Amino acid sequence: MLDSRRFGTVAERAAYLRVVESHYRDVEMVMNQLMALPTWSDRSTAWVDDQLVLVTAVVHQLGTLRGEYDDARAWGTSALDLGQNGSLLRRADLMLHLSEIHRVTGRAERAAELVRDAAGLLRLHELSPEDVDALAPVTCHAFFCLGALAYWEGRPDEARPLLSHAWSHGGDSIPHLWSLVNHALVLTDDGDHEAALAFEDSAIAMADRLGDGLAMTGVRNNRACTLRHLGRYDEAYDEFAAVLPEILADDIPDAVLTSCEDFACVLFDLGRDRDGALLVGASTAERDATGVPRMAFQEAALAPSVEAGRKRLGDEWQPLLDRGAELGVLAAVAMAMRPA
Repeated sequence: MLDSRRFGTVAERAAYLRVVESHYRDVEMVMNQLMALPTWSDRSTAWVDDQLVLVTAVVHQLGTLRGEYDDARAWGTSALDLGQNGSLLRRADLMLHLSEIHRVTGRAERAAELVRDAAGLLRLHELSPEDVDALAPVTCHAFFCLGALAYWEGRPDEARPLLSHAWSHGGDSIPHLWSLVNHALVLTDDGDHEAALAFEDSAIAMADRLGDGLAMTGVRNNRACTLRHLGRYDEAYDEFAAVLPEILADDIPDAVLTSCEDFACVLFDLGRDRDGALLVGASTAERDATGVPRMAFQEAALAPSVEAGRKRLGDEWQPLLDRGAELGVLAAVAMAMRPA
């Protein structure tokens, strides 16, 4: 999924995608065979754990990163049912990754249930610091997911101490990085944008130390949003202009659509209403096609800039949305990258 050839010419990308598709069919066949077994209860715990590790990786790589949401959700759900005699740690790990598939596809209640079940299996709040270390990064992932869940459900005071695990525990990891980013979102909602920017800069530094390009582009997207909230629209535009091509190349549906809508807000803030409307229309159509709805807090973040653009455009608004839906996200972004 991180092969550098994805950033080549159109022909090279097409060839690479054919290779990905051929591997996907192999994975699909094996996963379906594994899930068709009548039971795993006649196997050892070590064997079951191996399958849970495999399914967790597939849920993340092919679900979260590739957008094969239906298959990933079905495989993860079946593996939890079949692997009930697996270790608590491996079951919790799968639950946390599976919760992300449910979250991005609009199944908020099931996502929340999986996060809480995973924390319960781990007995997260009863663990000593030594236990947390021994079970990391799954324990760190659980703290992050609980904190993010509290934020998404409108409970920022509960989110803060859970997300603060990232710096009380210390060290670099992807769960720690996203805890910093989500803490920045809490600060943004409080209006403390300068403090949010500092958290995002720390997350960028962590992504750099980890050498994780996907995390780097995700955090830079959030940083561009914070610059917009600070009224630094030209800087926000420049950040999006630099990072959007990478996000589009990574081709993670949730990340692509969220980033494009954030960029549309910058366009509206800069008075480039037509380009913003095209991008909103394209993103909305692709959300419908991929089954990735906006979360409530995303809708609230977009609303002021989008509404202002809609009022300024008047009767032009709907035709521009329709045109954006015809163009698609890639073309709408390309048009927005032209000089105003």
